[in-house]
Order: sequence, then C-alpha cells, then structure tokens
Amino acid sequence: MFDEVRARVRAELQRLDIDACLVTTPGNIFYTTGFYSPVVNLSFRLMGTDAALIPADPAQPAALMTSDFAAPAARAATSGKAPPPGTSGLKGGGDAGVDIHTYRMWVENRDLDVIAGPAGGDAKISRPPQWNPDEIDETLTSMLEERGLSAATIGIDLRYVYADTLFRLQQNNPECQFVDVTGMLYGLRAIKYPQEIALHRSAARLFEAGLNRAITDAREGQSAQAIKYNYQAGALEAAMADPSLGEFQSAYGFISAGTGSSFGDRSGLHSGDLIKFDCGVAVGGFYSDCGRTFAFGKATADQRRIHDALAEAHAAAREVMRPGTPISAVYRAADDVMLAHGFPGYSRGHYGHSIGLDTFVEEPPFISANEHSELQPGMLLCLEAPYYSASTGSYQIEDMILITENGHENFNTLSYDLVEL
Repeated sequence: MFDEVRARVRAELQRLDIDACLVTTPGNIFYTTGFYSPVVNLSFRLMGTDAALIPADPAQPAALMTSDFAAPAARAATSGKAPPPGTSGLKGGGDAGVDIHTYRMWVENRDLDVIAGPAGGDAKISRPPQWNPDEIDETLTSMLEERGLSAATIGIDLRYVYADTLFRLQQNNPECQFVDVTGMLYGLRAIKYPQEIALHRSAARLFEAGLNRAITDAREGQSAQAIKYNYQAGALEAAMADPSLGEFQSAYGFISAGTGSSFGDRSGLHSGDLIKFDCGVAVGGFYSDCGRTFAFGKATADQRRIHDALAEAHAAAREVMRPGTPISAVYRAADDVMLAHGFPGYSRGHYGHSIGLDTFVEEPPFISANEHSELQPGMLLCLEAPYYSASTGSYQIEDMILITENGHENFNTLSYDLVEL
C-alpha cells in the first residue's frame, strides 16, 4: 500500500504547490515508507534522527534516513519483499522505490569477518556515543541536493518537530522554505487502506479478548492494576493463539475500579463499584481504542441512569454515521440525548476521534461540535461516550466504526448494557 500512499502524498503536494514532504514522526515515517523505525518508535528523545523525504516529482525517488544499525530492516521493509521478523507485516516498495541513507549509530552490528580482521584493519570506524547531529544534518542536506531541492518549499510535520531539529534544518538549508503539512498528512491518513483496516480490526478483536479475560477473573478486593494485568494477559494470549491477527506489540489501558474519576485505583474492588475499560492493543503498528463499563455487584439507580443515558447517546451517534454526514452532526446526536436525559451540564469536547499510527491514539478529525467535514468511506472513527464521576465511578462506551460505502461497520461486538458481575 505504501506506493499508493506516496502517490497520494505527491498529488497533494502538487495541489498545494509544495516541492517535497519531509516527515519525522514515527507514524508518518511508517505511513510513507512502510518502515517501522525501531529508533524513533523507542523514545521521544530519538525524534529527529530518522526522516523520510517524498518529492512531489514522481520521477524523483523517495528517500529514507535511518541508522546503519536499522538499515537492513529498512531496505527489506521498503523493497516490496516480505519484511523481516519484528516489522509490521506489511510490504513496502512500489513506485520509484525508496533510497536508504544512513548515519552512524553507537551499535556495532557488522558481521564477524568484518570486525575480526587484523587490528580491525580498515574496518575500524569511529562511532559516536549515540549519534552525531552534524552527520544527520549532512545526510539530510545531501538527500535534498540529490533531488534538486536545495532551494525548495518543503512540507514538514511541523506541529511535532523539535525546535532544535527545525533550527538545524533552516541553518543548513537556508534557501529552503519549510511549511507545515501536519494537517495534510492527517487528512490522508484518515482514509484507510484495506491492509490498515485489517490490522485495526485485529486490534479491536484482541481488545475484546483481553476484556473478557479481565471480567471473568474479577474478584472482591482486586485492584485496578490487577484487572489491567489480566486484560493485557488476555490480549496477549489471544494473539499467541492466532498469529494470523498480526504482530502483537502491546496492550495498553486506562482501567478504573471503584469510585473516583479518571485513572483512580483504590485498595480493592467492592460490591457496588464500577469497572471502566478504556483500552487498546497495538498490532503491526496500528491501534485499537475501545471501551466498556461493568458493575461489580448490584448497580445503583444513579449508576444505571447515567450509563443508560451514555448508551443511548452512543446509539444515536452510531445511527447517523454514514457517508455524507457532517461530523458535527454525530456530535449533536449524542449531545442531544444527554440533554434529553436530564444532564444539561454534561460537557464533552469531542465524542470520538480518528485512529491510526500515533502512540497517543486520538488523531484528527475529532467528533466535535465544530468539525463540519463529512464522513467518507474508509474513515475509521472511535466513537466514545465517557463520564468520570468522583461519586458514582467512571464510565466508558467506545467502539471502532468504519465508514463504508452505504453506512458503517462496527468492529466491536460487546453488549452496551451495564452488566453486573
């Protein structure tokens, strides 16, 4: 799919009269090249070390800068061949290909015959403690120069670029103009390819496996942390049992048990407490974000009143999710129900969001009152109706909804009732 992605990026660049796109975030590097960088995905501190360059001119090949340690995996992921173990499982390659440019990293990974020569011979090289920023600067500049982009307008995911990275880009490429294309990239990413949809669907399925394990094991006195561990174990067990779902990478979750809002964890679970799941799983670089709420023992009248209103608001929003519906209309459908149920003060900035590759899973567009763009086939939105109450407990109802040609597909199968455990 990545050759198609680059074609879409090039078309947008040409439409906006931008000469090239330089991306630096983990999600955008993967989205444009198919390479899931083990460096930039490891830590926020490594942002700016790897980057991908997509010229608007289709005659000019894309380029990827990564470390010499990661270069073999990068070449495999972008060549159109089956990627090596530990990568996304999606194939790259396609159009004019992706040129790999490397910088030296602290890791020695060359074969034994190279490092075992007499006194190291010519193979002995100087490695930096981590990496050399000047070498990265020179590599980026050479990527631009080779493509005739030394005095070009370059789109960059500027919203997330570190100030130091931008300063060095401007200092080393003074004739280039760097403009923000963060919104353009999110707009493209909002429409999913079949390969993306399949992995998101797998991630939703693994969420439900983890949740089912956690609620089955819920016990008096159990902490929210223990519930979370059971959720994560259930998701991992399901992934191990069915490798066709894709490469399991992690299971995350915000789970609360008892009273208290947000991420509260009390001394233990007691009758009358709520258990709220707002969780997901990462599969091959793609995420799920789903939620349900359960009562441990008998739910109170207030708990049922609130949950019933949230469930009806969620249902009303689902009802209008089809191509051509303004996203703001989805927001209004949910908000009107909360008002009708006697909660005029209930305030939400959004009732959901797109999802994709970001580790913080909430991506634009958001299901908000002022988002008037229309739903399109291929959009995948996490529709949520949460509430965090210090007196009654925390609530979440969240589904992953794919907009189809004629309506929508719901990736989730769990009941919307406030089930008593």
